Amino acid sequence: MSVASASPRWVLGALFASSLGVGLIFGFQPPLIALTLNRGGASSFAIGAVTAVSLVTVILLGPLYPRMIAKLGLKSCVVGGIGFAALILLAMGLWPTVGVWLALRCVSGCVLGLAWIASEVWMNAASDDASRGTVMGIYGTVFSLGVVGGPILLEFTGTRGWQPFVYGALCLILTTLPIAALRAVKADEQTPAPLASLARAARVAPVVMLAAVVAGLVESADLALLPLFGLHAGLGERDCLLLVTVFMVGNVLLQMPIGLLADRFGRRSILAWCAVLSALGPLLLPVCIDIPTLLGPLLFVWGGTLYAFYSQGIAVMGEEFPASELAAANTVFVMVYCTGGVIGPSLGGFAMDLWPRAGLSAILCAAPLLLLAGLARSAYSVRRLQVRQGDPDGG
Repeated sequence: MSVASASPRWVLGALFASSLGVGLIFGFQPPLIALTLNRGGASSFAIGAVTAVSLVTVILLGPLYPRMIAKLGLKSCVVGGIGFAALILLAMGLWPTVGVWLALRCVSGCVLGLAWIASEVWMNAASDDASRGTVMGIYGTVFSLGVVGGPILLEFTGTRGWQPFVYGALCLILTTLPIAALRAVKADEQTPAPLASLARAARVAPVVMLAAVVAGLVESADLALLPLFGLHAGLGERDCLLLVTVFMVGNVLLQMPIGLLADRFGRRSILAWCAVLSALGPLLLPVCIDIPTLLGPLLFVWGGTLYAFYSQGIAVMGEEFPASELAAANTVFVMVYCTGGVIGPSLGGFAMDLWPRAGLSAILCAAPLLLLAGLARSAYSVRRLQVRQGDPDGG
């Protein structure tokens, strides 16, 4: 495929395929790590450290990513990052020890973070304002399908021997083939971003960054602690795992409809409605926990609206920043999201220890309400500015 014939649809399709691979590794590695190291006698703390270190690496190395993207180009970052992650996965199968895996996961976090950010910058650059919400909704769906597909892949490969590592690496490589078929892309031109531009990105669009930290916090807390909440409520282990399954199904199926609505009615407005629904979810959870006919729909809608914080937050970011600043803005967005992901389970667990029946619900309700307050304040500020400029109707 030549440069001239590479339409935005082909580019986005190739990027969606690579996003499936990144999602797959996010869903595939944590259970494989936990089960393999547990058989080797590793402590729960060591397993948690190996699992979490990749996110910590993304946070620490985030300031370097914009320059790396500018130097290497978007395509090289996506294909190279995922390809290198596949090699690291193979290496993990050769040396299944805590020390080696801790180091390998650090490197894996570095290269996957680079591919992650580069692919989102590329998607925003390849989208137009009229369809950006839909594009990011499809991206959220595809990424989530990868995350869900990770444990399913383990069902076929097992968690012992070389098979899970080889087949996982092979799946990663396959998802990069569509992008590898694109010989060049116009959006591959990025200017180096100074470190100061990262701080500027946070100042220019604080609501976008608030959406990122809330998304990371509530997603990680939900996935880690929903089963524990179910156990405390008297559910069996299988039913507790089903809570997360229904939650993820809502995430997968609702991202595209939410994206279409965002393009039609405004992305900030839809984000606000998602915040309202996501705040209602944890409030209603204790009431519905023993009523399956209510619990299933609640988790489905809650999961879909909650995950929209990330996908539509990325879409709003594409509105706020010019193409030349997207790498810096996207880097800050992912760093903030990962920070929320690191603190979410700990904060939620601490709340559950202090207030067993309502602590988790309180945290999961407060975070979306914080985002809703930020959106309301931003809308009020814009309205005041319009009035001062003599344009009360915003025209």
